[in-house]
Amino acid sequence: GRHLWLRATGSTLGSQFIDTFVVLTVAFAGQLALGEIVAITLFNYGYNVGIAVAITPLVYAAHAAIDRYLGHDLATRLEESAEAS
Repeated sequence: GRHLWLRATGSTLGSQFIDTFVVLTVAFAGQLALGEIVAITLFNYGYNVGIAVAITPLVYAAHAAIDRYLGHDLATRLEESAEAS
């Protein structure tokens, strides 16, 4: 649970930028100038990162609720198992 924020938000940072830029480039190549594609990419990226940061408290709340439901011992064993794989 220590690095939950990094896993929840950090993975979004790189993947959303690449995904957004590639999809927009493929979809609008020849229809929009590269500068327009970059501008749209940056706006979409900012939006996606903003949403990821905004929902971080919900991710922590869900994690805590699952831990309470499963019990500390089972939740810890499952976390350790997931980290090992």
